Amino acid sequence: MSETVLLPKRLRASEVVTVLKDIGRRVESGPVTVDFRDVEEFDSSTLALLNYVRNRLTNVTTVNIGGALARAAESFVSRPPAAEPELPPSGNAAVRALVAIADRFIFQMRSLGRFLAMLGDEVYHVGVYLKERKGVYPGETWNQMFFMGYRSFPIVCLLIFLVGVTISITSAEQLRLFGADIYLADLVGIAMLKELVPLMTGVILAGKVGAAVTAELASMTVLEEVDALRTMGVVPEKFLMVPRLLAITLVVPLLVAMADVVGIFGGIVVARVTFGTPPSAFIAEMVTAVDWTDFGWGLIKTVVFGWAVVVGAGFKGLTVGRSAEEVGRATTESVVLSITLIILIDCLFSFILY
Repeated sequence: MSETVLLPKRLRASEVVTVLKDIGRRVESGPVTVDFRDVEEFDSSTLALLNYVRNRLTNVTTVNIGGALARAAESFVSRPPAAEPELPPSGNAAVRALVAIADRFIFQMRSLGRFLAMLGDEVYHVGVYLKERKGVYPGETWNQMFFMGYRSFPIVCLLIFLVGVTISITSAEQLRLFGADIYLADLVGIAMLKELVPLMTGVILAGKVGAAVTAELASMTVLEEVDALRTMGVVPEKFLMVPRLLAITLVVPLLVAMADVVGIFGGIVVARVTFGTPPSAFIAEMVTAVDWTDFGWGLIKTVVFGWAVVVGAGFKGLTVGRSAEEVGRATTESVVLSITLIILIDCLFSFILY
């Protein structure tokens, strides 16, 4: 036979502790019925008691819950989650694989569309800024030029010098077989000016500048600073991206010029050590093979690479998820995207030039 516990008129935190101990003692001897008919004064501890009794004590029954207590319990007492409806079968493994591939393809096409839309917006914003000179903090362009140009100069020159030395050493052994030592100058000049310097500079900028820009913009997005700019009526794609695009456009010619000199200097060193070719003879031969158009195409390619790096970094940074994990993932994806774009654009330039 069930034993009844009649609760007092005032049931708050202090009374709930006593009632809970009483119910615990009675439950050990058999079923218990908890009667709430006299309860008029209650608080959240009463609702917690009701929730505990209903969900945790299987041999305890609650009765006479009405009035204000019933309405409060309706919104407070937790209920087990509703069972999720069973999904219809989606077919065999081949159909599921095809659906997964289609979903992935659609997602990639949508991402490509958003990237191209952002690229178009940035071209428009840069044009408007150059015409009106409004909407961008001028000092930020100088700050970005210092970071992208001056801070990148040492690593770019070091790696390009090593690339020039490596290419020269590799080529020298083959040219020696045919007695064509002097043509090392032609090979180094054309390779460095038109291909290696633009490509290596773009890859270095992707790893150094692209990752930094993505991390900075992604952190601003996660911390809701980008949303704050929109609230103030500022276009983030213009305010944040235009200074970086102007900076990369202005510093790339200087980086390319210095990298060309350093890379050719590496070839001169190898030619002097390997063949005993004087620097004057090396340069004289190189001038006969290369032209200003070679330098110009290399410069154009590097500017395009720089834009691809900054736009890709901005795209990943401004569309990042709202978590610290997403910031790291966006930074990694930005570098991969930038290098992929550089290789694709370089292939397109190769079809055009050759």
